[in-house]
Amino acid sequence: MAISLEQFLSGLNESGLLSDADVRAFVATFPADQSPRDAEQFARELMKRKKLTKFQAERILSGKGKSLTLGNYVILDKLGQGGMGMVLKAKHRRMDRLVALKVMSPAALKSPDAVKRFHREVQAAAKLTHPNIVIAHDADEANGTHFLVMEFVEGMDLSELVKKRGPMLVEQAIRCIIQAARGL
Repeated sequence: MAISLEQFLSGLNESGLLSDADVRAFVATFPADQSPRDAEQFARELMKRKKLTKFQAERILSGKGKSLTLGNYVILDKLGQGGMGMVLKAKHRRMDRLVALKVMSPAALKSPDAVKRFHREVQAAAKLTHPNIVIAHDADEANGTHFLVMEFVEGMDLSELVKKRGPMLVEQAIRCIIQAARGL
């Protein structure tokens, strides 16, 4: 179901991504007869001008704008999903640093054992320093959601690479296995 422009603007405000002043300034850039008239058009214009990512626009259009901030982080995109939660691309508000956030799912948060397991993973990640392993920067909890802040590495994981390009040459596969083994 499509949401109204008013609902979209309310969700945008609720998300904390743009202030009312930012929205007014954005609207003022259009001639009066060319101002976005509906939520989808408004979202497209914000994406076109790099004010919102596609992921952010979709979340706001689906009424989930509040989920676009987590502590000091602005969520930009979803990178992946696993059994205990998901990994999100985010930016630290003050440091302007891109990071990957490993976020526990609401279902996993209901299990004390899952929360303990997540905290053990956080502690293990904090002790790891190796060029072939992403760096854990921080761990936190905001609004009841536990998350691990990790280095963001641009690119594809090995599974995506093989799906996109097909089987690797033996030499390439050996190099990947050696890098993974060194990380272990």
